[in-house]
Amino acid sequence: MARLLALIAKLQVVTCVIVPLAGGVPDSAPPSLSALLARHVPILVLHPAERFGPVRVDGFLADSDLQQKTAAGWETIGGPLPAGGADLRLDQRSCNAIDGLAASPCYAAAEKAHGSEPVVYGKAFRTKTRIDLQYWIWYPYDDWSPTVQPGAVWQVHEGDWEAVSVVLDLQGRPLVAGYSQHKAGKRREWARVPKRGARPLVYVALGSHANFFGPGIQPFDPRTVDPAAISVLKAYGVVPADLTGRGRTIRPRLVPVGAKAPSWMTFAGAWGETEYFKLPDRDPLAAGLGPTGPAFHRQWRFPVKEELGWPRG
Repeated sequence: MARLLALIAKLQVVTCVIVPLAGGVPDSAPPSLSALLARHVPILVLHPAERFGPVRVDGFLADSDLQQKTAAGWETIGGPLPAGGADLRLDQRSCNAIDGLAASPCYAAAEKAHGSEPVVYGKAFRTKTRIDLQYWIWYPYDDWSPTVQPGAVWQVHEGDWEAVSVVLDLQGRPLVAGYSQHKAGKRREWARVPKRGARPLVYVALGSHANFFGPGIQPFDPRTVDPAAISVLKAYGVVPADLTGRGRTIRPRLVPVGAKAPSWMTFAGAWGETEYFKLPDRDPLAAGLGPTGPAFHRQWRFPVKEELGWPRG
């Protein structure tokens, strides 16, 4: 009997050890941020007439002068590219944006000389409730016109930073995608986002490089484009819209970045000289400078919150 009781006691101990384990396998840990960032790199579909693709910034940096505004105008100063420098700008020295659409071949040739592969710059953010995967895309020139072939109305500027975001829950499940469009962007629930596998499909507008969820004519939305600009274009009989299509499909390579690395991420100045806007029978109008870098956009400073505040698209 004593031996039987001892055996029963041993079995009880084993049961106490086994039962909790048999009650269920704990959830596996979610993928790392770097794994998630690599999983959802966007695929870009360019318009058939698009000259520019998503490239490294290195070629533009090599070809640009660093300039500072003085009483006499913009003057070239010595490098290297500083941290900060909100009063500075980069100016591509061999091409002139004031030439508008006629300058596009110059910018395209300058970039081609560097032979860059297509890339996107990626950063993952984790908040208390969400993960935001941001993919920043650099184009050396923005040359928008509402028609194909380009006509008498155009808007151009050196340098163009665009972005695509994928917002996930803390377990790494995608919830929403956000695509940049002019001064803001549009968002869409993940189930309705065009995809190839886990990678969102992005239709890039001709010239402006705004990002859309499909091909076709994309009328300007006053929630993402300055309403005054829309009114002016309509007054000249111009249909205010972006154009997307089924041209080259680009699978860019991911280049991870941070707030301070590479060093150009800390530059707060403009990535390009004066922006110009051209209307029929008028000289080009100066309209600000090129864009700031990724770390100086609201999307970077307010991850998740910014994209979820965009209108649905």
